[in-house]
Amino acid sequence: MSPQEVKIIAVQLEDSQKLLQIGRNTFYDAFGPPVNTEENIQSYLSEKFTLEQVHKELLNPNSFFYFAILTNEIVGYLKLNIANAQTEYVEGNALEIERIYVVKEQQGKNIGQSLLHKSLKVAKDKHADYIWLGVWDQNPGAIKFYKRNGFKIFDKHTFTLGTEVQTDIMMKLEL
Repeated sequence: MSPQEVKIIAVQLEDSQKLLQIGRNTFYDAFGPPVNTEENIQSYLSEKFTLEQVHKELLNPNSFFYFAILTNEIVGYLKLNIANAQTEYVEGNALEIERIYVVKEQQGKNIGQSLLHKSLKVAKDKHADYIWLGVWDQNPGAIKFYKRNGFKIFDKHTFTLGTEVQTDIMMKLEL
C-alpha cells in the first residue's frame, strides 16, 4: 500500500470529539499496561485528553492537527507545533511533531509514513529549518522508524506520565 492511498485532512474544531477519541485510544494502546500502570495512564489521559484540552489545542494558531483517513475511516492523526506552541524551547526556526499515532489494527500500512510526509510538507510551508520530536526511550520501534527517515538524536528530556518520570530521546531532521 502506498502512502498516496492514505488521505490526510486537516482536523476542524467540529471534529473535537473524533480527535479526542482517537487520541485517547491510540495513546492507551501505545503506552497502557503492561508498559505503564493503569493508574499512570488514566492520570495522564484525564489531564491531557479531555474535550476542553482538545478545544484549547485546536484553537491554538501555532498547532496543526491532521487525520489520516483510509477507506473513510480515521486511522491515525498528527499534531504539529511551531513557535510558542512547542512543548519546549528549541533553538532556531523549528517545527515539532508532538504526536503521530496510528490505530493499532492499521499499523504497518504506511500510514505513519504518510503522516510524516505531511509534517515535512508543513515544515517546508512554514520555512522551518528542522523538524524535531521526543520519543520514549523504551519505544525502539518508533526510534527505528525515525532513524530510518533520517532523524538524528540530539538530546534527551523528561516526560511525566502520572507519577513516573520517563526519558524521551529528542530527535531532529534538518530540512
